[in-house]
Amino acid sequence: MDKSNHHLHKPVMIGEVKADGQFNVVYRTKEPIRANPWSPFIPGNESKQNA
Repeated sequence: MDKSNHHLHKPVMIGEVKADGQFNVVYRTKEPIRANPWSPFIPGNESKQNA
């Protein structure tokens, strides 16, 4: 958890669905990825990008 804003940093996983509905992970990042707290695709977030 980021101490300054309480956002979580999480690993990224890419997987494929098996016939039984479970997942087979085919790639996983070595370290957690820092979240981007403001989506650049939502109007009104332009001023928050560098906050």
